[in-house]
Amino acid sequence: MQKKVLIAVGDKSYTDILKETLIKHNEEISLSSQEVFHRRFLEEILDIEKPDILLIHDQYLGSDFSEQKDMENELLTFIRNIRVNYDDSLRVVFLCERPKGDPFLSQIVSMGVLDIINNNAFDLDDFVEQLIDKPRFSRVEKFLVSAAPVIIQPEVNNTPATAEEETEEAKPDKQTETPTKVIEKKVVQKVINKSVVKRDYNIQIHNHTEKVVGVPVRKKLIMIGSPAARSGSTFVSHLLARTLTKMGISTTYVESPFSTAYTFDRFTGHHFADDYRSKFYEFSKYIDPKKKSIFDWNKVDVDIICKHPTNEPVYEEDEVAFETFIKVLFSSPSTVTIIDVGTDWHYELFQDVFDIADHVYFVLEPDIPLIQYLEESKKESVAFLHKQISHDKSSLIGNRFDKSLLNNKLLKDLYNGEFITSIPAFPVADVFQAQYDGIFLSDYKDYHKRIETCLEPLLQEILPQEFLKKQKKGAGLFKGLFNKKITIEKSEVNESEPKGEESTV
Repeated sequence: MQKKVLIAVGDKSYTDILKETLIKHNEEISLSSQEVFHRRFLEEILDIEKPDILLIHDQYLGSDFSEQKDMENELLTFIRNIRVNYDDSLRVVFLCERPKGDPFLSQIVSMGVLDIINNNAFDLDDFVEQLIDKPRFSRVEKFLVSAAPVIIQPEVNNTPATAEEETEEAKPDKQTETPTKVIEKKVVQKVINKSVVKRDYNIQIHNHTEKVVGVPVRKKLIMIGSPAARSGSTFVSHLLARTLTKMGISTTYVESPFSTAYTFDRFTGHHFADDYRSKFYEFSKYIDPKKKSIFDWNKVDVDIICKHPTNEPVYEEDEVAFETFIKVLFSSPSTVTIIDVGTDWHYELFQDVFDIADHVYFVLEPDIPLIQYLEESKKESVAFLHKQISHDKSSLIGNRFDKSLLNNKLLKDLYNGEFITSIPAFPVADVFQAQYDGIFLSDYKDYHKRIETCLEPLLQEILPQEFLKKQKKGAGLFKGLFNKKITIEKSEVNESEPKGEESTV
C-alpha cells in the first residue's frame, strides 16, 4: 500500500531533490499535493492532506522565532500535539544537522520520533528504503542521552526486551507495579561559538557526471506598497521580481485581490492566456467548472498571480479570507513571493500577512503635499501606516527620486536616512514602449544593470551574502540533476555575522 509523504523542508532546492527521488518509487510512495514552507501552517496542512509520513527540517523550515531555544520549543510543542492528535498514524522523519549527543534529539526520540537523519551526507536510495520500511527504535537509540533517560521494560524470563518492545509505553499492572531500569549515557558536547553557519549542498552525481554546488536561499515573503495611489509599488514589485529571476531565484508576483486589475493587461495577457483566472478565483464562489480556466501564468520566469480584468471581479474583503490567501501562497513553490499591496494596507488580511512577512517596503514619491499630509494628518488610517512604516522589518523606497533628493534637508529631517534606496525617473517613452511590448523594463534596451544597481540594497536584505558573492563570480545554481542516484552532502563554514548586511542561511 502506498504511503503518502508530506514534505516540510522549507528549502526549494532540497525539496526538489527529495521530490525527484521519491517520485521514482510511486508504487510505494505518493507525494502530497502541497508542500509546507513555514511552521505556522504545518498543522493546518496536515489536517488537509492527512499524510502517512511527514518530512520536516528543523533549520530550513520557516519559523516566527529567531532564537534557537524558541525554535526548539516550537518544534517540541508541535510534535507533542501531533502525537496526541494522530498517535502512530503519522510518522515523523526529522532531517537536521545536529551531533549525535544533542539533547534535543534525545527529547524528540522520547516523544516517539523514530526516524532521524542527522548525517552531513546520506544516500537517498538508503533513505527511501528506510521510509518504505517500518520505523525502528534501533535506528534512533544512539540519540538518547542522560538529559532524557531511556525507560526500558524489565527483562522477563531472562529474555531481553526487543527493540520494538522498547518503543511501547510501560503499562503498569493494576495489581503489581514492576520497577523499571534507568540507563544513563554520558556524553561530551562541543560548545560552538555563536556564528552564522552557511551550508552548501554538494550534489554528487554518480556515473562520472559533474558535481554541482549551490547555495540554499531561504524562502522569503516580501510586501511592497505605498501610502498613496500611483506612487509606483507595482512598478517596483515588477522590477524586483524580474531581477530575482534573472539571478536564478524562483519568484512569484501576487497582485492585491482588492484592487483594480492591472498586471494582466500590463503584460498583454490576452495574447497568451485569455482563459487565465487567478488562484483567488479558483478558491472563490465565482468559479464556474463548466468554463475552461487556466490558473498558472508565467512571464519570462516570473510566476504571476493576478486578476483577469474582465473574467474576475475586484474581490470584497469577506471573499478572500486569510486561510484562502495562504492557500494561494502555498500553491506556488517559489523561493521569493512578492505581494503587491498597493494602498490596501488597511485590509485585515494584509495586517495579518504583515506579521509573517520577512521584509516590507513602502514606496514614496517626492511629492511635498503628500509628504506633508502623511506627517500632519490625524486620521486613524495614517497613524496605522506610521506604525507599520516604523516597524523594524519596514523600509522606504524613493520612486522617481533623483539621488540628490536624498540629501534634501526636508527629507533628511523627516526620514533621517530611512530610505533604503531610490529609483530614478526613467524616460517616459521607454517605459511606454516596454508596456506596449508587454515586457519588463529591465528586459528593454540596457536597463537591466541600472535597475539591478538601484535594487542592490534590497537584494542584500533578501538574499544570502554567499549567494551574492557566487553571482558576482559567475557561479551557477542547481542545473539538471538527471535521473541518477545522488548523495546530499552539506559543508559548514562559520563566519561572523556583519550587522545589517547578511542574511542567515
